[in-house]
Amino acid sequence: MGDKYKNLFSTKSVYKIEQHLYENGTKGFSLMMKAAFAAYEHINLNTVGKVIILCGKGNNGGDGFGLGALLFMAGRIVEIYKVEEPIKKEAKSALKLCLKLGVEVKKWSYPLKEADIYVDALLGAGIQKSPKQPYKSIIKDLIKVKNKGKEIISLDVPSGVDGTTGVAYFPSVDATTTITFLAMKKGLLTGDAVDHTGDIIFKNIGINRTNILPDATLLEESDCHFSILKPSSHKGTKGSVLVLGGMKGMEGAGILSGISALRSGAGKVFWVTDTEKLDYPPELITVKPDIKEISKHLIMSKVCVLGPGLSSGFEEIIQTIWSFEIPLVIDAGGLRWLAKSNKKRNYRFIGTPHEGEAIDLVEQKKLDRFRTIEYIKKKYGGDWVLKGAGTLIHESNKLCINNFNMPDLGTAGSGDILAGLIAGIWSAGSKTPARSGVWLHTNLAKKAIENKTNAYLSASDLLN
Repeated sequence: MGDKYKNLFSTKSVYKIEQHLYENGTKGFSLMMKAAFAAYEHINLNTVGKVIILCGKGNNGGDGFGLGALLFMAGRIVEIYKVEEPIKKEAKSALKLCLKLGVEVKKWSYPLKEADIYVDALLGAGIQKSPKQPYKSIIKDLIKVKNKGKEIISLDVPSGVDGTTGVAYFPSVDATTTITFLAMKKGLLTGDAVDHTGDIIFKNIGINRTNILPDATLLEESDCHFSILKPSSHKGTKGSVLVLGGMKGMEGAGILSGISALRSGAGKVFWVTDTEKLDYPPELITVKPDIKEISKHLIMSKVCVLGPGLSSGFEEIIQTIWSFEIPLVIDAGGLRWLAKSNKKRNYRFIGTPHEGEAIDLVEQKKLDRFRTIEYIKKKYGGDWVLKGAGTLIHESNKLCINNFNMPDLGTAGSGDILAGLIAGIWSAGSKTPARSGVWLHTNLAKKAIENKTNAYLSASDLLN
């Protein structure tokens, strides 16, 4: 069981936290042994059998040496292997502790020996490139034993994973459990990292107060704002939403966005579509894709959803809506238009790209998820939701991470529902529509999982 956390930090910020502690009297070796003890507690209480600890040359390896000493004193069968000689004084002290206790520390050699639990104390959170030899081969061996059902416990981060960005370089350890210390690393909760961390256990090792500001925060219900309806509220006061999308052949996208907007607070939904012969939900008010007609309904609306199921050929209408002073939720076809037009909007909008759309928005630059969301916010204005495992929400100059990863949501229509939820909440008066929409989307998904009758979810299950 780990400690609760709210604030999330980059590796650079973690170094600042460590420096702050050192300046205020904390000894580096003491901090290392607290980390080692946190790992020891988990391993000794939750595992049985032989433990092999693989230690690198840095302080991550020092954590491993300290852990080995504690497991040895507790009577566990433990073997420690050093891949390189430690270079940090704290790690050297931890190695000396092992040797004084009589723990045998062997020089790493192939092949990987048999054990029940393997501890990855190879590389730290600051890695920014693919591991080199011999770490590369060792990590590949750990992946093989993990696939055979062995338990892999990574200390602080899985080796090969960047604790700041969430990028997993090749190869990266596939841990069953990651025990991270001192401060929660933001990169562990998003991007590639979620495929490598396994269960995350955070141990603050007694560090509760520093003057270092977090780089992001964990999305919680307290970060959201949902408008409370007055008893006298009706469809005219709740706020209307206009949805441009769901054109011929992609009607489902417009319908899902429209219905989710209604179910999250909108009083009316105007659906702009060129489809004519379709049994669509009676709650949606259809509007022809004519600029004059759309303009009349824009005046009656509080929010516009621009793009779900929107094909090419509607650029003039998109430009009209873009120039109209109405809050926008931009998705799919709207984002494709924005990437081509390179326009910045001063009036409020929320963009909701998935990874592919984000790549177009950053002009094919190779950026990590955090740099991506900063780049598109600066370039285009507005607030942004970068979808995917560990969704990032940049709203009101506050960056949040949604600690939720469910592959079932990677299905057609899921993003259309999110766009509609954001619009509906916004039209009803939410002050944090992006954060609130993501939070609501997550909780609808959790309920859908509880109630599912099929192997996988479809998007409409979120609305049932």
